[in-house]
Amino acid sequence: MSFEEKTSEIDRGLKCQGCGAVLTYQPGTSYLECLYCGTKNEITDNLAVGGEIEATDYKVFGEAMEGVADERYSYLTEVVHCSNCGANSRLNPHVTAAVCAFCASPLVIDHQQRRIVKPHGLVPFTVDYKQAFGLLTQWAGKVWFAPNDFKRIFNSRNDRLKGVYIPFWSYDSDVHSSYEGSRGEYYYVTRTRRNSDGETEEYEERRTNWYPASGTIYSQFRDIVISGSTSLPEKFSDKIGPWNLSYLKPFNEQYLSGFIAETFSIDHIVAARTARAIMDREIERQVENDIGGDTQDIDTIDSDFKSIKLKYILLPVWLSAYQYKGKSYQIMVNAFNGKVYGQRPYSFWKIVFLVLLILIVCYLLSFMG
Repeated sequence: MSFEEKTSEIDRGLKCQGCGAVLTYQPGTSYLECLYCGTKNEITDNLAVGGEIEATDYKVFGEAMEGVADERYSYLTEVVHCSNCGANSRLNPHVTAAVCAFCASPLVIDHQQRRIVKPHGLVPFTVDYKQAFGLLTQWAGKVWFAPNDFKRIFNSRNDRLKGVYIPFWSYDSDVHSSYEGSRGEYYYVTRTRRNSDGETEEYEERRTNWYPASGTIYSQFRDIVISGSTSLPEKFSDKIGPWNLSYLKPFNEQYLSGFIAETFSIDHIVAARTARAIMDREIERQVENDIGGDTQDIDTIDSDFKSIKLKYILLPVWLSAYQYKGKSYQIMVNAFNGKVYGQRPYSFWKIVFLVLLILIVCYLLSFMG
């Protein structure tokens, strides 16, 4: 079956048989629903209960990426590019006008299809729009010194809140590391000194005996998750994590219906360097534990990374992009666990008023004293 035929088949699967409207995935369920007539279509995952989504060998995936031609690793879809922030997103079928979920800029939709890398899996939305909006308003209510018009946008439901699947890379590796270093063990000697009164007093001085240390450790890393997006600040993905990938499902376009899916802008090679740095830090910690003693000095670590595998996955967030005085701000709700993190502007005059109030109170207190 060709890509065009598969795309047509998927499109038919997203249309309501009763009224012809596009069905949308309902967060926290296993079905698509027509918002007009209520028709429901159950989603069937092609993974046995209790099974796992297998990661792909790093080299095999890299070779397939060179042409993005293998049907196992790619599929055909419409992708819209934001000329303001650079985000590349897959929108819902038949959308004719939209704004970028990441910077709130208008998008030019040309309805041209591109062949893109197919994710291994995704974590479906669990938190729905109503719940996400409630969490967002709670967060906004706790923000101090924000401009009034910033808080005002959360007073009623609006279309600023977008459901977006963010691209991530997940890495697995088994590592054998050999090391050389030294183990330090503390001991104490009694010394004397004169205090400020001129009297002699004793104190304990810490010293260290060093002993050579070497050995080999085995590390097993699973699901080191690295963001594949440059459209969001790196700390965003850290603040709303960690992600429970035991809820990962095989990639199925039906889960995307009603939502935006960003394509990766950080490829698997660049992301692997970040994952390697995380693994290296953990290996260093394990080496320190293996050396033991009271302190450690590591001279060399030689790590052999075996069976490096990866998964390209999509993780769900509710995202609100807000522009204030020409600057874009982003607020994110984890659509699986409900955690909220965001950027916000500050009101200059509210801060000035508070400072003046504090100065007045301090002056009155000093005057009364």
